[in-house]
Amino acid sequence: MASLSGKDTMSPLDLYSSETTPQGELGQCVWDVKTGKAFRYVSVDSSAALVVGNLVQASARTAQHENLAIGTAAVAKDTYLQVTNGTTTIVPADFLGGTISVYTAGTVTICDEYTIIDIKGTLTTGGALKVYTDQPVRYAYTTSATVNMKKSPWANVIQAPITTATEMPVGVAIYPIPASSYGWVQTHGVMTMLSSNQTAAVGSMLGTPCLDAAGAATVYAAATGKAAYAVARMGNATGAGISVFLRID
Repeated sequence: MASLSGKDTMSPLDLYSSETTPQGELGQCVWDVKTGKAFRYVSVDSSAALVVGNLVQASARTAQHENLAIGTAAVAKDTYLQVTNGTTTIVPADFLGGTISVYTAGTVTICDEYTIIDIKGTLTTGGALKVYTDQPVRYAYTTSATVNMKKSPWANVIQAPITTATEMPVGVAIYPIPASSYGWVQTHGVMTMLSSNQTAAVGSMLGTPCLDAAGAATVYAAATGKAAYAVARMGNATGAGISVFLRID
């Protein structure tokens, strides 16, 4: 049992556990002020359990939920936006806590964004979706505007894949949370990670994509599609556990 205090904390809190029904808000961040470590609450995808010490990433990007047309004009203070779905069936629960935002303006301010609290309507290909927002719509939306619907980064998380990252890193597994379950991943501070065989000097940055093995700590090389998330405190050794300092939060 870990007793935590600081930003957005619950105490007492067992970080090394899992549950099949959520006991908190996805993305909730807690800090251990004694150790300087931070953790985020996540849901794990149905594909596989998390592996302790492995890098975890957000659910793989789905382009079909981007640049979606506004199907029916909205006026300021409406409680939802009506959106025309792409070619992928929507699972409303997967988008709770995610965002809907303006991609191309029409008559609306680009980047206007809301948190998704519910989705109703025809959820299949080309369906009319009512995407309910956390606050009333601030502007009139015309059908010339398009929007992006993005899942919460902490919903349906997966082990970071080898070779090519398909979304942003969100933490490192501290407990083998089963598939389709909920629990905590670490996002800041000292922790031990599975090492790859890529040369990483002490003090060097670690980043995506993972090389040699899925979820493995890999030396960062600045380039498009790569993200730095930690500092190495040991040199890499294939298949070993090395000390790192996470800097996601």
